[in-house]
Amino acid sequence: MAETDLLGMPLAEHERETLRIYEELKTLASRDDLPPCVARNVRQALASMWQATNDLNLQFEQLYDLGV
Repeated sequence: MAETDLLGMPLAEHERETLRIYEELKTLASRDDLPPCVARNVRQALASMWQATNDLNLQFEQLYDLGV
């Protein structure tokens, strides 16, 4: 996991935790064996976490391939 944000600043503990949750949601969203209600809600949560991690300059990526 990254130790700095996209601007090179060290990550605070809350930023590391936010990024960890974001990455776990990405892993979960990539699964194809989830019930439809779970898959949709995971994608919704991932979209929210994408916004938070993007605003904090923790990542810069698009999630179209995950349906987000």
